[in-house]
Amino acid sequence: MANLGALLNVIECGASNVLGTGLKGCKTFFKKTTSIWVFPAGFELDSTEEFGETYINQLKAEGNLIVLKGVRTFTDNSGDNNVEELEDGTKQVTRLGLYEFAAKFVNGLYFHAALSSLSSFGNYDVAFVDRDGNILGTKSAAGKFKGFSVGMLQSDRLEFATDSVGQKEGIMFQLLERAELDDDFIFIQRSQLSYNPNKVEGVNEIELSYPSGLAAGTSLTVKAVLKTDGSAFAGLPASNWAVSVDGAVETPTGDDSAVDGTYVLTIGSVTAGSIVAVETVDGNNKVVTVDGYQYKASPKTVVVV
Repeated sequence: MANLGALLNVIECGASNVLGTGLKGCKTFFKKTTSIWVFPAGFELDSTEEFGETYINQLKAEGNLIVLKGVRTFTDNSGDNNVEELEDGTKQVTRLGLYEFAAKFVNGLYFHAALSSLSSFGNYDVAFVDRDGNILGTKSAAGKFKGFSVGMLQSDRLEFATDSVGQKEGIMFQLLERAELDDDFIFIQRSQLSYNPNKVEGVNEIELSYPSGLAAGTSLTVKAVLKTDGSAFAGLPASNWAVSVDGAVETPTGDDSAVDGTYVLTIGSVTAGSIVAVETVDGNNKVVTVDGYQYKASPKTVVVV
């Protein structure tokens, strides 16, 4: 970079920076958005990783990727450019309209609650997946793939079903940096990937409870069900359970062999008044994998009686 003195009053008019407009080669088109990938604000994907399912699942397990699958309608609500007209008829652009979108889903009431939990400002970036499985994101300052910077991200009101239309859930969001799409987009073609991004699922939520409370002793019974429909969550080995007693980590044993979704875990002796917390883990992550699907559960705490 030149020193400050060499930069004074030096203006580039833009002609030398105009992108090529020739049509030689394959044309790039992005189809209707069918899935939205949500990342923490500023998060950059690791360019050294193979961009396959293993890495995608790792991002979800680490909490760095939230998948909103099943976009049914995707509406462009982007603002128009603000143009000023002077007295002599000369016009100039005073403000560029920002990209803004609304997406509708038919994924149920619990999905609506999940969308509501995302409502924020400036907390997330988003990338798009189209119906052909292509991915659209942008380039970070370091040249890495990231999502577009989002300002407002707001869940829409629940649309109740009638005799003629079904229930719908929605979310709306605005991109803060227009240049991220106009100038610095990154297009990843489905044919270059070993998987279909449209088939990437979100992480499922498990709800934990203690069906009979917790008494002093060496055994605790935890019931695990899917939050969406209350069905039993079975098949998780003891190694994927984490138990702490008054903050001290225990290594439980046991399974749900007797009743699906009801885990009888054996730990060291606990006494009345102890605070016991149980959660799912996989190494340092809270997300576990069963039969190819990912799940997580918030810690469930109880006081021993």
